[in-house]
Amino acid sequence: MVQKTMPIIHFSSFLPVTTMILQAVPPTKDVTGKVSKAAKVENFDQLRDVLNSNARLLILDLEFYQDQQKNQNGVAQIAGRMYERHISFDYHLYGRNMSADRQLAFLRQYDVCLSEASTYTIDEIFRRIFRFIATEQPDYIVSWDNSTDFELLNREANRLKIPKEERPWRTIQSLDLEKLVAKEVWKNKNAISLEKMCRLLHLPAIKFHQAQNDVLAIEQILKFYARDLSQELNV
Repeated sequence: MVQKTMPIIHFSSFLPVTTMILQAVPPTKDVTGKVSKAAKVENFDQLRDVLNSNARLLILDLEFYQDQQKNQNGVAQIAGRMYERHISFDYHLYGRNMSADRQLAFLRQYDVCLSEASTYTIDEIFRRIFRFIATEQPDYIVSWDNSTDFELLNREANRLKIPKEERPWRTIQSLDLEKLVAKEVWKNKNAISLEKMCRLLHLPAIKFHQAQNDVLAIEQILKFYARDLSQELNV
């Protein structure tokens, strides 16, 4: 349960976790305080309406590593950003049961030092993200293919014995942008990678498969679909 007396974690940009700013501002509402979810987005018209409304969107992305001992994915990085706002978080989680080669590759891949990557455990990261969500009160959680992300989050939440009604990815309306694009553009025949989608839209190139970059890429796609393209073409 989120404690209202605990400090809230704010990030001004995607900087190492050592640059976080602590603000002791109590949240106005608990994550579990939402009685009903926002309306589900099922087509591009509804998406554009949401993006041009007062709705608050949290863009979320996870990156994984293969846990050789448990033969399953583990969380390597989790990042989030409020749509069209400079409020974000970015955490790296150092798997202590990684092989020596994988540990070195992890630090090189994410360009972080060991002290930053091993600062928090997954339960500490959950608590900080829950407080972030309690403060920002997003109406939607937007991802690009959220099935694996949510599966892993639920597995960790089960391990930590977090009640289902206190898991924001369950209580807040989810918006899987990959599935929406597949439905609207490819008629459910295909789903494409985030990198390929960005190339199709001629968006600026980034280093993909790093969560802090992927959320920025998702934000650019949302900005594209926020435009009324039919009106622009008729001008």
